[in-house]
Amino acid sequence: MELPVVIEPLPDHSGVSAHLAAPFHLSVAAATTEEAIRQLTALLQQRLDEGMELRTLTVPVGGRRTSEVGWLPDDQLTQDWLRLVQQFRAECDAADRARLDKAPDQEETSS
Repeated sequence: MELPVVIEPLPDHSGVSAHLAAPFHLSVAAATTEEAIRQLTALLQQRLDEGMELRTLTVPVGGRRTSEVGWLPDDQLTQDWLRLVQQFRAECDAADRARLDKAPDQEETSS
């Protein structure tokens, strides 16, 4: 694994400072760049030996797609809710059919 390291001369020009940024927050000062890299490597290795883990996280692009089959949980609450939604839709369809069936009769009597 390659990690970016910032190396800068010390203010008094007696050597260099090397920084390994977030999430590591490691910094060393040394006489040479090579020595600074060795020290940073040793510090990072020490943290790994103490139990720190380095992993990557893969995040799917495009966010959550709710049109996929199975996006609702398969539990009793959801099954009851789906049953009630279906029942309500059937009641609305029946009311619409009854209203539409009466509409032509009402037009003939009002003429």
